[in-house]
Amino acid sequence: MKKIVATLVLFILVIGSFAALSAPRVKAQTTSAKLLSYSWYISPSDTQLAQYVGDIIAVGEVENTGTTALSTVSVAGLAYNSSDNAICSAYADLIGVPELLPGQKAPFYMDFFPQPGVTTITDPNWANSVTNVTVQLGAQVATNQTLYAGLAIPAGSLNNYVNNGAYTVTGTVENSGDQTVGNVWVLVTYYNSAGTVVAMNCTNFLGTSGSLTPGNGETFTAVPTDNTAKLSSQIANYTTLVEYDPYTGSSVTPTPIAQTTPTHTPTSTSSSPTKNHATQMNSLLMYGAVAAAVIIVVALAALMLLRNRRKNDQSGSPLPPPPPPPPPPP
Repeated sequence: MKKIVATLVLFILVIGSFAALSAPRVKAQTTSAKLLSYSWYISPSDTQLAQYVGDIIAVGEVENTGTTALSTVSVAGLAYNSSDNAICSAYADLIGVPELLPGQKAPFYMDFFPQPGVTTITDPNWANSVTNVTVQLGAQVATNQTLYAGLAIPAGSLNNYVNNGAYTVTGTVENSGDQTVGNVWVLVTYYNSAGTVVAMNCTNFLGTSGSLTPGNGETFTAVPTDNTAKLSSQIANYTTLVEYDPYTGSSVTPTPIAQTTPTHTPTSTSSSPTKNHATQMNSLLMYGAVAAAVIIVVALAALMLLRNRRKNDQSGSPLPPPPPPPPPPP
């Protein structure tokens, strides 16, 4: 009996080890963004993005520090007066970024509005009373879509100079892939000597045809949004990021990593058919091993029960005496 139990336990341990080894291992993905730096100023009279002249504007930069692409990264902010009272607030998403890839950085532009009951938009001095602005990250939304990777700005095409007091950046966006892309634009982030973001720019759509065909390029020119001589004089460096609208004027359509309809095609981040087949085989082997273990356990239990019954039958236990004969009739 002890040998049977020991054999059974050993068999179950072997089956369990096999199932654990054959189970697929999946590396967890993370969603994470980081606020790198920001600064703020009062929008000038020639503002391009602010809703009102004289608004408090905060510009900064966010980096995707996770392992999944982000379709949305929002930022929120509060502006305080000298009495440490929050007198205006702002909430915004990254400008012109349909997808922020892991390791990628992009700028944001926040337009602050007076808090209800604290001050009014008609008060010309409300922005001048702001002494401090705080910004923090808000919602982050992951995406499983992959955008076209054939657009790039060659470093040799970039140039910068000061034109009429404005820090100007020029360059060329080239389509080195095999797809026609529509509605292309460039994001430019400007930094001071300490590496803090002091301005940004989101260009208009490049070119006049509305699309960028393979092997061709389009030039761009960018100056700081809400440009002032004060802003431009702070700029010591810049970075560029090329983007496009995947839903307008383009033959490129974002493809989900996990297929949802037969018309979608696998992307380079999808598992290959060989890996999928191996995973399915491992699963089948695991389930088959577990099922075999269950069947063997049931069979061994039945054999032990039958063996015990036979031992009881052969143990010589006295049979009950026969009933007495009925009495004779009178």
